[in-house]
Amino acid sequence: MAKPRILILNCYSDNHRGARGNPWIVPQSIAPAVLAGMLDPARVEIRLACEFRNGPFEDLRALQWADLLVLSGLNPSFDRMKQVTAHARAVNPGIVVAMGGPLARMLPNLSRRYFDYVCGDDAEQMVSLVDAVFGPGHAAEVPMPRHDLLPASRIIGYVESSRNCNFRCSFCAMTAEDRAFMAYDLDDIRRQIDALGYRQCVMFLDQNFFGGPRSYFAARMALLKELFEQGKFGGWAALVTADFFANADNLVRARESGCIGFFSGVESFSRVQLTAFNKKQNLLQPQEEIIQSCLEAGLVFHYGLIFDLVEQRIDELLAETDFIVANPRITLPSFLGFAIPMLGTPLFGTRLREGLLLPNLRLRDMDGRSLVCRPVDPIEKAIAFAALMDSGLLAKRKVAMHAWRFFRRYRTTLSGWGLLSGLANAWAMSYPRLGSNGRDGIRPGREGCRSYLGGSEALGSLYRPRIRIPERYHGHFEPLCVTDADGELHDDLIDDAASLLRPSGGVATIPTYNGVAVP
Repeated sequence: MAKPRILILNCYSDNHRGARGNPWIVPQSIAPAVLAGMLDPARVEIRLACEFRNGPFEDLRALQWADLLVLSGLNPSFDRMKQVTAHARAVNPGIVVAMGGPLARMLPNLSRRYFDYVCGDDAEQMVSLVDAVFGPGHAAEVPMPRHDLLPASRIIGYVESSRNCNFRCSFCAMTAEDRAFMAYDLDDIRRQIDALGYRQCVMFLDQNFFGGPRSYFAARMALLKELFEQGKFGGWAALVTADFFANADNLVRARESGCIGFFSGVESFSRVQLTAFNKKQNLLQPQEEIIQSCLEAGLVFHYGLIFDLVEQRIDELLAETDFIVANPRITLPSFLGFAIPMLGTPLFGTRLREGLLLPNLRLRDMDGRSLVCRPVDPIEKAIAFAALMDSGLLAKRKVAMHAWRFFRRYRTTLSGWGLLSGLANAWAMSYPRLGSNGRDGIRPGREGCRSYLGGSEALGSLYRPRIRIPERYHGHFEPLCVTDADGELHDDLIDDAASLLRPSGGVATIPTYNGVAVP
């Protein structure tokens, strides 16, 4: 009997068929590899693809090859999942299509209109899905991400040591899902790193690498130190919450175990705004002191800024960015974006109830670069600010001066890779379109030109089928609407209102250790 043929695709929300991929952006998704690793490689044939890395997926031969198409992706990728499904069913009528990810949990009822299987559980559900389609017996003996199916690299490799987060920021998809923090067994981490082979940097994709019991964190540092001294990797990096920096010993442990640096969700240097975001962990110390202490310990520090034009005036945000670019003791942000009221988050519920969501808003508008809420400043000023963010909010001359002063200050403190990584933010701030999705690179006056206003952004060529599509699938190329003409919840989402608008007080779920709740 022939092995089941499974195509796993990580979808990404681009606007234009000619959009470039982002193979050099860090981090990359390993969701397809994790899903593939749940299955016995002797029992299935698997192909992986990633639209974030390689651009819009339109390999019709691969869709004809597959018996099962599994789609994953973040919130804005729902439209792409529908579009790929329409193409797949047009060229391969017998294909089975399954989708998972955050929107499988946020929009289970709507999703069933378009997909055969809606997988709302974790990656382990991949086994029950395949068994349901092809019969039992497809589970891997020891689940392990299929790095062998990803593009080869000796520079960066990705692993996970935990799932979910023990904090509940108001805008975060983790808060919407409200899933308990879970730390992996140390032996599992060791197996993942061994399976990677040597990489110059092992990057942990945890939502919060510092979550869970402190004794477990100490044990994980000891494991990484052991593997680092054995030459298993050249260094490692992770995302940590700000409470990590409250204890200076954590930086010492990290450095001794081969750490290169961290990403941490700074979001804002305003305590008022941090409180509004429910980022209580960021109120323990001034943000600039955290960044400086990390850099002085020889570890690079990356972060993003999130602007909320509903709560903040543009003049306040410009003053904040002026403060940052004038301070060579801290890194520049890695990215700038608007606060996104993601479906199911407390921020979404609040903005909807207060009538602050723009009318005719579509899910594809929630990209962090378009206005989706009514700003406190005049709308024309907010649109001009969004356009400035897109072309480079920070003056290039000031960015260049910051880079030079930063280099002189930390050239003997940071490693070569750390220094290069920290200076790369100057490039990101000067040329933000280089790291953004396809529509941002389209010249004014041509299809796809930005309006920066949710509900009026051009859809782009991906919303037109590439091939002849049966009429019953034409709806797959319509954008998912979030609000109607009055700014109320759109009719398409009413059946999922219970999951979109459930009460969420921002209270952290009890953390777990190896799947067991701990006090």
